[in-house]
Amino acid sequence: MTKPNRTKARRGWVLRKLSLTRYRQKAWREQPERMEGIRVRAIAAAKAVKEQKNVRIREVMSAWPSTFDTATLREYILRDFTYKGKMSSLIWRMRRHGMMQFKADGLWHNLCHLPAE
Repeated sequence: MTKPNRTKARRGWVLRKLSLTRYRQKAWREQPERMEGIRVRAIAAAKAVKEQKNVRIREVMSAWPSTFDTATLREYILRDFTYKGKMSSLIWRMRRHGMMQFKADGLWHNLCHLPAE
């Protein structure tokens, strides 16, 4: 069985993308207010999705103990999340959003138990 000619398919894909790019550039030149409105709505929608994900992470973490070591943290993450990215990325996200903290005692402290300020 021979492989299909992928260069033609790839060329067509590139041409469609270029056409879409030109269309958007023209729209930004001729209707900047409309395009800005679309951009603002898209940003708001993306922000809402990200906030919803953070809320779900907080809900799951609220059932976890208040302190644990790194191995236990990884076990909880593997058990409770179906995360497709790197585990370190999820841990950094939890730290960045104030969900947990690594302190001098060598343990992770779950801050989702604390009342909201």
